[in-house]
Amino acid sequence: MSFIDTVFRPMAGPMVDRWGQAATFVAVTGEGTYDDTTGEITTSETRTPVKVVITKVDPTEYGGLYQATDWKVYIDPGQIGDHYITTKDRFEVQTAGVTVVAKVINPVTYRGDGPILFACIARPQ
Repeated sequence: MSFIDTVFRPMAGPMVDRWGQAATFVAVTGEGTYDDTTGEITTSETRTPVKVVITKVDPTEYGGLYQATDWKVYIDPGQIGDHYITTKDRFEVQTAGVTVVAKVINPVTYRGDGPILFACIARPQ
């Protein structure tokens, strides 16, 4: 762990806790099991209540690869047991009495295996 990790990692949790909103992080693990009869793939999921900060993505960010409806979701890795977020995972957020499911399309972190904060790009489904 570098000096920057030591200094800044403890800050992420309190910031997200103060300004975040309630959500559920759904971690999908494994490749899943294919059912020949139904044609469906069953995966193993772990649901964790979390707090996240959600902002809009500017379509011009990241070379214009994203849609105006995409979200940038900030989450403290400590809330999810230091699980490394992948594109299999998703967030569920209550908005106006409706559960919005946002699939992670790009888990962004600049600290490699020991992220200080995730800034995931997620697409509401």
